[in-house]
Amino acid sequence: MRIGIIGGGPGGSITAATLAKAGHQVVLFESEVFPRFHIGESLLPCNLPIYEELGITPAVMHAGGYMPKLAAFFEQAGSAASGAPPRIARFPFARALEGDPPSIFQVERSRFDKLLLDRAVALGAELRCPATVKRVELPEQSGAERPVIHAVRHPPQAVGEVVPDEDAVGLQRRAAEAAVAGEPERHEVDFVVDASGRDTLVARQLGLMDRHGDLLRAAVFGHIGHLPLVPGAETGDIVISKAPIGWAWQIPLRSDKWSIGLVLKRDQVTKTAGGPAAVFRGHIHHFPELEQRLAGRIPEPCRSIPNISYRVRQRIGRRWALLGDAGGFADPIFSSGVLLATRAGWRLGKVLSEHGVDADLTTWRDQTDHDLATFIAFIRLWYDGSFIDNLFFTSLRDEAIERGITSLLAGNTTAADNRFLAMLRRRMERDAAKAA
Repeated sequence: MRIGIIGGGPGGSITAATLAKAGHQVVLFESEVFPRFHIGESLLPCNLPIYEELGITPAVMHAGGYMPKLAAFFEQAGSAASGAPPRIARFPFARALEGDPPSIFQVERSRFDKLLLDRAVALGAELRCPATVKRVELPEQSGAERPVIHAVRHPPQAVGEVVPDEDAVGLQRRAAEAAVAGEPERHEVDFVVDASGRDTLVARQLGLMDRHGDLLRAAVFGHIGHLPLVPGAETGDIVISKAPIGWAWQIPLRSDKWSIGLVLKRDQVTKTAGGPAAVFRGHIHHFPELEQRLAGRIPEPCRSIPNISYRVRQRIGRRWALLGDAGGFADPIFSSGVLLATRAGWRLGKVLSEHGVDADLTTWRDQTDHDLATFIAFIRLWYDGSFIDNLFFTSLRDEAIERGITSLLAGNTTAADNRFLAMLRRRMERDAAKAA
């Protein structure tokens, strides 16, 4: 069988690698030349077994200079008026439930995504890059037996030299140049995997896009140099700072390079004049501890995503499937994006390898939807002040609940002995009953 995969990010690359390793023909379409900038730089430990199966071991990651990540660290802003100090909570992955990996890595996505893509090619996947998929003829639309991918293959010079920290103007210029250059291609395949990320190619083509009405948030972000270690945190920890206005991430990529971002309500970003840098400068004072660590600096260049969250109403169809961000995204607070994409891609590769392109994908869909729904419920708890007060920033937290929270922060969405997950599921059931 011949599988067409749209998108060379982690979800697409892992799907391609899994299928190619099993001996199947895979053609993968990627519009950008790697390495290229991308956010989502903090991995979760439960991804590790998938990477190891495909030859991307901790030894490979250490050799590549990636920063080990041992814990998730949270701080809630103190009060200058009352003199109250910030509240902190650290969740070391070694204290998660038995069987969960105790560590993972922080990654520069420009290098890490290329590592995954190169691994898929090494295992036998055919890479069409730079190539932009324009549309897909799906069997339920065309009446044909097999899907057809229509793409434009660009000469490398049309895309130009990749600049790791290119500004928005440069990105737009290169995209415009690439759009007018290239040769059309037609690829008939047996199955299409849309891993196109926020481009959501198939979902947009079929009109499947929708919003999470209560998660309308935006982000401004970028890279910056060295930051002082947060009191109570350890080297390699992701640091999440919470304030009434939103939250901020701080991810150490190297000792001299950090990823910094603010997540705010959408209107706070879209209605602020002056672009992403102005938004960052105008809102950083809400995070006084982070503002002090930055000492007047802001990310350069500063980028933005004006609408983070969206959902897709259908994940599978006749000989096609959507995974990763192409199948919906809620919020980056718990760094679940890469985990959800790679886990779904790995599972899909296994199902197609074992049962073929006409496999019943309802179990795969339900597993993938369950993982996403679990994190969405966790995300909604994060924005619930009572949860923060009673379970996160408290010294009275029950040990079993603490280990359960840590296990979910590590990416384990199915542990039967997770008391916190059981509590979360009961809340999900109540919310579903109210919605019905």
